[in-house]
Amino acid sequence: MPNIPLAKRNFPAQIPLGKRDLPEGPATYVARVGIGHDTHRLRPGGPIRLGGIDIPSDSEMVGHSDADVLLHAVTDALLGAAGLGDIGEMFPDTAAENRGRDSAEMLRVAKRAITVAGWEIANLDCIVHAERPKLGPLKQVIRGRLAEILEIAPEQVSVKAKTGERVGPVGRQEAIEAQCVASLCTKSSPAAETSCITPDHPKSP
Repeated sequence: MPNIPLAKRNFPAQIPLGKRDLPEGPATYVARVGIGHDTHRLRPGGPIRLGGIDIPSDSEMVGHSDADVLLHAVTDALLGAAGLGDIGEMFPDTAAENRGRDSAEMLRVAKRAITVAGWEIANLDCIVHAERPKLGPLKQVIRGRLAEILEIAPEQVSVKAKTGERVGPVGRQEAIEAQCVASLCTKSSPAAETSCITPDHPKSP
């Protein structure tokens, strides 16, 4: 392993940034990436709660909370990127207060946790796998709702939709799945005075 000077190394994500001694020197930034995945079964009913909105449907997702599969995947991705565990640890399904809980509220709690740890959201890239309902016309609405919940710009959020091609649990309309990749960033030097997500921060050569 090459001998990398301490000032040039990335810090472990699990150590809260507020408790670190940041190295002196030129403005630099640290990035972290997390991935989240969730699956929820479908049953007769409706509507479907997905991405923080209610979608008319003759089926609904089954879960301990409101079963918003996309918000759960985003929550897991953020917590994972910051090294703060996962959604099951922060909101266990054995806790009565989480029964029927609004997943948007849970996502806001996770956002506050990563903010306290010193991280900012750079971007989210999300995929929903569902045979029905057809999500194409709703992608921009969901994108805007995610941005609203997390208090970030819509341009920092991408929402894509895929079907199951009539195979597997998704294709047979037995379940809906969601995946999300979250990128977080923070300044790793006191000289970095601007947000790590602003377009005018120092660029790599």
